[in-house]
Amino acid sequence: MVTRRTALWIMRSVAGIECDTTRFVKLRQEMKENLHRARLGLIAHRMALFLGCVLLFEGLLIAVAPRLHSGSVLKIAKDSLLLRARVDSWANMEQGDLAWRQHPSAIYETVFFQRGIRFIYPPTSLLLYRAWQAARFLHIRPFTALRITLLLSLLGTCAAAAEFFFALLPVGMVEASSRAERWKIRLCIAALVYTFLPLVNAYFLGQVQTLLNFLLIASALLWLRGRRIAPGVLIGLTCWLKPQMGLFLLWGLLRRQWSFAVSLVSMLLLGLGISLAVFGWHNTAEYLVVLRYLGRHGDALFTNESLNGLLHRQMHVGSPVTWVYGYPPFNRTIYLATLISSASILGLALVVPMLRRIGATVADFLLFAMATTMASPIAWEHHYGIFFLVFLLWMPLALERRTVFCGLLFVYFFMTDTWAPVTKLMYTHWTFLISHLYFGGLILFAWTLFGWAEKERNTGVTHPSVVVPFDFHRRVDWQSHCGRLNRSPRSEV
Repeated sequence: MVTRRTALWIMRSVAGIECDTTRFVKLRQEMKENLHRARLGLIAHRMALFLGCVLLFEGLLIAVAPRLHSGSVLKIAKDSLLLRARVDSWANMEQGDLAWRQHPSAIYETVFFQRGIRFIYPPTSLLLYRAWQAARFLHIRPFTALRITLLLSLLGTCAAAAEFFFALLPVGMVEASSRAERWKIRLCIAALVYTFLPLVNAYFLGQVQTLLNFLLIASALLWLRGRRIAPGVLIGLTCWLKPQMGLFLLWGLLRRQWSFAVSLVSMLLLGLGISLAVFGWHNTAEYLVVLRYLGRHGDALFTNESLNGLLHRQMHVGSPVTWVYGYPPFNRTIYLATLISSASILGLALVVPMLRRIGATVADFLLFAMATTMASPIAWEHHYGIFFLVFLLWMPLALERRTVFCGLLFVYFFMTDTWAPVTKLMYTHWTFLISHLYFGGLILFAWTLFGWAEKERNTGVTHPSVVVPFDFHRRVDWQSHCGRLNRSPRSEV
C-alpha cells in the first residue's frame, strides 16, 4: 500500500522529469536554430568567395587579351544591366512572318531554302512574334514588348534559381535565417546569373532562348518541390519553340511519371493542333525537312558548342566566323560521329540514373536536360542555360568541402566566359579549345552522372548526400548532425 508521503514524492519526481524534458527540448531547439543561422551565414560568405573567384578569372582573361575585351562576359553583363539588348530572334522571326504573309503555304521553302535566312524555329514561334506585334494595341512598340519579355524572363530566372538553391537546404536552416542572410544569397546568385555566359548572353543577343531558359529552370524547381503536372506543361511549352525537348516524353515514360508524361503529351498535341490549324499541314511537315537538313549539315560557326561544330572547325569544313556562306556541306564522317555521340549521351542519361537508383529525382531531370542540349548537332552558347542549375545542385556540398569547391569552380571557368584569347587559335590545330563550353558541359554531365547519390529528408524533399570521386577526406556531415537533433529525446536515451 502506497502511503501519502510516497505518492507525493512520486508526483514531485514526475513533475521534475517533465520540467527537465521541457528544458532539454527548448535547449535542443535553440542549439539547432543557432546552428542553422550560423550555417546559412557561412554559406552566404562562401558563395561570395565563389563569385569573387569567378570575377577574378574573368578579369584575368581581359588582362591577357585587352583588345578582345568587348566579347567578355563582363562587357556583356554591363550592357545587359544597361538594358542594351539586341534583337537576334526578332530578325529571323520577322523574315519568317514576312514569308508567311507572302507565301502562306510555303514558309520554309521561301525563307530557309530560297532566301537562306536562318529561321529554324517551328511555325508556332510566329504566334509569339504576332503577340509582340499585337502590343501596338496597348501603345507599346513591338521591340519594347520583346525586350520586356526577355527582361522579365531573366529576372524570373534569377528568382527561380535562388528558390531552387533554398529548396536544396534543410527547411529549418532557411526558416531560422534572417531576411538579410537570404537576400545576400539571392544577390550572389543573381550576380552569378549575370556572369554566366549562356544565361546573360541569351538576353544580350535578344534571343528567345532567354524565355526558354526561364521555363526550363522553373520546371526543374517545380520538379524539386514534388510537382509533376506543371513541369510537363512548361516543358511542353518549350517544345513550341524548341522541339528537341520533346524527348522528355521518352524520359517520363521510362521513369513511369505518368502525370508528367500525360501533361507533356497534352501540350505537344495542343501545339501540333494549333500549327495544323493556323499554318496548315504542308508548313508543319516542311519543318521536319528543315530539321533533317540541320541534322545532316550541322554548323561550323565558333558559337556552335557541340561535337558537330567542333569537328567542322577541326576538319576545316565550312566557315567558323560567318554565316554568309550558309551551312557547311554534308560530311559523312562528321554526320556519323555526331549521330553516335548524340545516341551515346542520350542513352547514358536514360539508363545510368536508373542503375544508380537516382531515377526521377531532380538530378535525373537536370541530367536529361543537359543531354538533350549536348546531343543536338547545333547547340549555341546560350542553349546551355540549364547547366547553371546543375552548378547550384552541387553548391551546398561545394560550400562544405574544399575539394568540391575547387572542382566546381574549375568547371565553372569553362562555361562562364567567351575565352576571348583563344579566338586567335581559330585556324590552327588548337581550334578545339574554342569549344571550351562544350568540354565544361561534358565534365559537369559526367561528374553528376557518376558522382551523385541522393537520400530522402524527413520532409520528403531530396537533398544531396554525394560521393565525390576526387574527395578522399572524411568530413563530419553537418546535415546528418541536424538529422540527429531532430530525433525525439526518448530515442537518445
